[in-house]
Amino acid sequence: MKYHSVSWKQLHALTYALTEKIQKKNSKLDLIVGIARGGLTISHIASDFLKLPVASFTISSYKDLKQQEMSDITHPIGGNLKNMHILLIDDVSDTGKTFIRGVAYLKELGAASITTASPFIRQGSKYTPDFYVKQVIDEWIIFPFDMRETTETIQANLSKEGMTTKYIFQQLTSMKIPKKYITRYLKH
Repeated sequence: MKYHSVSWKQLHALTYALTEKIQKKNSKLDLIVGIARGGLTISHIASDFLKLPVASFTISSYKDLKQQEMSDITHPIGGNLKNMHILLIDDVSDTGKTFIRGVAYLKELGAASITTASPFIRQGSKYTPDFYVKQVIDEWIIFPFDMRETTETIQANLSKEGMTTKYIFQQLTSMKIPKKYITRYLKH
């Protein structure tokens, strides 16, 4: 698997570009809904640029970098969404299952309209957000808000393949994980 590391500066710039696209095409939005976990940080940044409040819910769709069969709403949204124009944000449209499940969920809650956005979309996703900035082909995206999870998951996966701690350290370094996080979270 290939990896694409995203710095905080890059994430901020991508989110700004995403909100610029949204502002040019969509005038009626009442609320940003971030899909937790990955969509929360992006929703917070987008909220600043778009001057919109943020709500969230959690969809569990990944475990150990592997897509689960069915995405589940594990922590529902609070508040009334009836007749609201929602901007649904996630960090990436990977297979598309999370967006598909999220849109269905918001419709069930009575949203008047749902616009979807993500800085990244993976080629071959079953769902294309209304707005996105960058397409990736065969890369796992390493976000700056996932340092511990990425380090521990990569180590677990490579350890199962019989790789040494030294090799895993080198791989994490090549993925642009800062050494302070590798040193802190890599189990010896």
